[in-house]
Amino acid sequence: MDFRFDHVGFLTPDVDYGVGVYRALGCQLTERTYRRGSHDVAYGGAGTDVLLEFQGPPLLPESEDYLARQPWSIERVALVCDDVEAAYARLMEAGVPSAWTPEPFVVDGVTLAIAAGVWSPEGLMIDLVEHRDVAVPRPVRGPRDDLALHHVCFVTPDLARAEAFWVDHFGLVKTYDFTAPLPDGRRQGFVMLSDPFFDAAGHEFSLEIIGGAFDTIDGPVFERRGSCYDHICFTTGDVAGTWQRAVDRGVEPLSEPAYYPEYDSTIAWLYDADGTHIELMSPVPADLMVDAHRLGRCANGWVDDWQRNPTVLPRRGDTALQVRRDPSSR
Repeated sequence: MDFRFDHVGFLTPDVDYGVGVYRALGCQLTERTYRRGSHDVAYGGAGTDVLLEFQGPPLLPESEDYLARQPWSIERVALVCDDVEAAYARLMEAGVPSAWTPEPFVVDGVTLAIAAGVWSPEGLMIDLVEHRDVAVPRPVRGPRDDLALHHVCFVTPDLARAEAFWVDHFGLVKTYDFTAPLPDGRRQGFVMLSDPFFDAAGHEFSLEIIGGAFDTIDGPVFERRGSCYDHICFTTGDVAGTWQRAVDRGVEPLSEPAYYPEYDSTIAWLYDADGTHIELMSPVPADLMVDAHRLGRCANGWVDDWQRNPTVLPRRGDTALQVRRDPSSR
């Protein structure tokens, strides 16, 4: 059974404010659903059909449990498949821990989806979703230099174990390998994994796994929270301009734009409304991932001094957003 990235799920105490940061960055709001005392959910994104999901109180029991251990942040990654019950049963047989059993998501008596949850070896939540009677609007890909959601990342002490879990159980394909061995036999660096439905024209999205060693951006998150989904990343042909416009609109800066020759990419960082890191980077050549899927050829650009140490700006937590009207709503 094939799995496809569907959405990245955030928990936030204020959905409108949380989404506002991403709108100030340039994302589109695609759906907003609110019913007092029942649910508060929004979806949005940019440049790919993989969505960002924002959930606010009241929360599901598993989300309340998550907040007992972690701050408001990225809680889960969701994968869609054709048969959740069959997929869940197969994962249980393989010894993958269950987060919750398959159950319907019902609104006004209509079953919109069937969902189940499992845990990664690090204790990260993974949603399994089967769409029934739902069609959430999704962004489309424009010119390659336009803002586009590119990947979600998690940090782990054991990179090899994490990679094997996602490849073996969910059929992900390694498209980029930037790793080297450590003296203790583990690996350091990062890998990029994408699903079998990868398409540079509309479904270009990856899971990044960083492990073994960390820089000044990811390291403090790992020290404070342990293994977690620590950041979301967008590509843009104008990293410096996108970063500056977001800062001018009230998005808090994390690290200023800088060029990194080891990646041939300009990279900058922001904080979202709840402190989750947002990475901006230059577009990745599409043929790198296309070759990995079609030819089984994975890029490896390891250099010994990969551990860049960008200057980190402390978070203030007092974002005053300026959000413009979405032109598509006029």
